[in-house]
Amino acid sequence: MIRALLLCCFLALAACSGEGDDPDAQYRKDLAAASDRAKAKLSFFWEHFEAPEVDEYDFSLKAALPRRDGQPGAEDAWLENIARSDDRIVGELTVNPRYLGELREGAIVEIQPTQIIDWAFMRGDALLGHYTTRVMLPRLDPQQAEWLRPMLAGTPDGT
Repeated sequence: MIRALLLCCFLALAACSGEGDDPDAQYRKDLAAASDRAKAKLSFFWEHFEAPEVDEYDFSLKAALPRRDGQPGAEDAWLENIARSDDRIVGELTVNPRYLGELREGAIVEIQPTQIIDWAFMRGDALLGHYTTRVMLPRLDPQQAEWLRPMLAGTPDGT
């Protein structure tokens, strides 16, 4: 009787959690967790950005940029050719955004450190960082995912 009651309670709690019912909700949680891990390791990125080793190159940041289409929220976009000073971070958009008004690939944008949600750079032929990309792999075009997967092997910070 107690086992049956415990089982009923467990099943009721599981049903209320909703985690298994909405794969998009779980995906968003996984992306948020990946972004949190990237932010926690941002000092690693900046350390290597400021003094890259011989085989480190192509430093980029992913930032949440406020939408410019009248809708609330942000569009996540990768920036390359990063420049950083004491009070500014700027970079070039790597693709044409969807919700950033007149901004196009190559546009220079300024961001605040709080807007950074991921980072990446190459070490030899391995991609470091790309925390959110690792979560997105199953949802990417299969050919793109197959091309990226070997470069993303190992831990995101290469340690």
